Amino acid sequence: MESFCSFDEVHRRPRFALAPGAQPWAGAHEGSGGAVLPVGRTVASTGNVAVGVTAVWANPQGCHLEVSVTAMADGLAQGEWDRIRAGLTGSAKPPRFAVRFADDTLAVEHGGGWPTYRHSDGAWRLEPSFSVTWADATVSEDSVRAYAMLWLWPLPPEQPFEFLVEWFSAGVEPTGITLDGAEIGAALRTE
Repeated sequence: MESFCSFDEVHRRPRFALAPGAQPWAGAHEGSGGAVLPVGRTVASTGNVAVGVTAVWANPQGCHLEVSVTAMADGLAQGEWDRIRAGLTGSAKPPRFAVRFADDTLAVEHGGGWPTYRHSDGAWRLEPSFSVTWADATVSEDSVRAYAMLWLWPLPPEQPFEFLVEWFSAGVEPTGITLDGAEIGAALRTE
C-alpha cells in the first residue's frame, strides 16, 4: 500500500522564517487552560503491534493526542523483532503519524521546526501541523510499550477528522480512525 504522504513531498514544500517568539504550533501556552477527552481507541493492530489513541488534551491553541504503541516479540524472527523494537527506542524508523481534515488537508509531523506552508489560491498560509514527542517507554527483551504526545495545531475544526498511522517495518499499513472535532470543542467549552 502507498504511504499517506511521502517525506520528499513534505520537504519540497516552501518554507520561510517568521518573527522570533512563542509560536502557537510550538505547543500549549502556559496557563492557557484546557480539557481532557478520554478516547481509548485502537488505530492499528497486527499480531505483534498495537497503536492506540488514549486521550486528547485540548486547549485554545490546539491539542495533544496521547498515543500508545505496544509491541511484542511473540513468534517473530529475531531480526524482525530487533527492527520493531529499534523503531520504538530511537535507532530505526518509528511509526509515522498524520491527521487528515474533512477538507482533505493533511497535517504531518514537522520535526520540531517551522510548520510546512502551502500555496493556496495564490496566497501563502500556515498549514496545520504537529510535532511528536516520545514521552516514555518501557522496554524488555520481548516487549516494548511507548507513549507519544502529538501536538496538533491549530485546534481541529468541529467536524470529524482522521488520525492516521503507518509503520511499514512493523507491518502497519496506512490506516486510521475518525475522531470528532465537535467533541473536542465541546470538552474545551465545558472545562
